[in-house]
Amino acid sequence: MILHDAETDKAFTAPIDCKFPYDDPSASKIISQGWQVSLNAAFCVLHELCRPPRDSAVHKERLRELVSAWAEGPDHPLKAPVVGAANALINGTSLEWREGVELMRRVGEFDGQRAALAIVYFASYCEAADGDEALTRTDAEIRRRWEASGV
Repeated sequence: MILHDAETDKAFTAPIDCKFPYDDPSASKIISQGWQVSLNAAFCVLHELCRPPRDSAVHKERLRELVSAWAEGPDHPLKAPVVGAANALINGTSLEWREGVELMRRVGEFDGQRAALAIVYFASYCEAADGDEALTRTDAEIRRRWEASGV
């Protein structure tokens, strides 16, 4: 499986960015296509499923169904933990910030997984400044490392 392809990922995700057809039968096809494009494209689909636009009327139960369908895709070491973060977003719960930082570092081991990194970042929360700073710093460090290596 290709980890990422910036141009192909962008072309695939542009039509669904904040416009995912949650209640349309094409949703299943888009989920499958994401897995075929790249791992990052698949995580972009998951990102749309767990962070619908504020004006979306999609129900949480439908989002859970779609995430379950997404999770039927190919196995990958990041799949289960990132699905856990996605479900936390859907359920309105949060990962403890230390867990978020640890999971972000795991995501960082796989070049270019920006969508997975975003899911974990947004699923993690801390009211204390030190936790919030650790999350933000970890996200920025991973993105800088990817950019420095041309990813």
